[in-house]
Amino acid sequence: MKQKTVAAEIRLIGRGLHFGKESTLTIKPAEPNSGYVFVRTDLEGCPRVKAVADNVNATSRGTTIEENGVSVSTIEHLLAATYAMGIDNAEFCIDGPEVPILDGSSRYYVEGYTKVGVVEQNAELKVLNIAEPIHYSNGKGTEITINPSDSYSVNVLVDYGAAMPSQTAELTSLASFASEIANCRTFVFLSEIEPLLKMNLIKGGDLDNAIVVVDKVLPQSEYDRIAAICGKESIKAQESGVLNTIKLQFDNEPARHKLLDIIGDLALCGFRFNARIEAVRPGHAANTQLSKDLRHYLLNR
Repeated sequence: MKQKTVAAEIRLIGRGLHFGKESTLTIKPAEPNSGYVFVRTDLEGCPRVKAVADNVNATSRGTTIEENGVSVSTIEHLLAATYAMGIDNAEFCIDGPEVPILDGSSRYYVEGYTKVGVVEQNAELKVLNIAEPIHYSNGKGTEITINPSDSYSVNVLVDYGAAMPSQTAELTSLASFASEIANCRTFVFLSEIEPLLKMNLIKGGDLDNAIVVVDKVLPQSEYDRIAAICGKESIKAQESGVLNTIKLQFDNEPARHKLLDIIGDLALCGFRFNARIEAVRPGHAANTQLSKDLRHYLLNR
């Protein structure tokens, strides 16, 4: 089996979720054994940031990596698509500090890779196997285990109480990522919107790129106020428990998105591997810590 890279450049333009700054992301082919590397083209010298778990430095509402004082934020949706589409080496040139949120999913990355294609390289690909379970627990209900397997699969359970009762999502093969997971968008709770707006954390999140889960009762006047802030004519709660800003693609779309996040965060281990991943209430902090543990385990194999 050979390593692979993207066959041609892909260019995407959009705003970042947290800073709201428009940036251009250009995905380029990369040499064998180079892995995933971000290049900050807006900074002098175009510094490079290796996309590996040891470079993770923040996990608040997204995964941020930093190397030599240079950072790139919200990388997980891009990495999930890149890894799931079988691309082992890629260079991500970006003229800003944050990957565009686009529609809040991996959809446009998958579409780009599908359009230009993926090519084999003159280098062998090692797919590593896990010999023993690797487990992470934060002591607060989050449990993730990477179990030995002869293939790659993921099972996720999320539970946010009354606001979002228990949901599960499963991916039995990365071959199904494009059709079953890639289009699933990020989500936010209604109670988080106002504080996040005040903290300038969702400037780019104009309610078109996130599912808003209704976890508190608000008067219509408050919905109208939030709509004005976010540039919407009118918003209201639906029977499905989400705002009417976007339509759910799957009843369990939030759980599917959490599965997407896990794939992207675990791609930071820097290796292609087989495993059965079981996750209960995952999040970026847990995912990336487990990715570090997995990376160190595989490096020492």
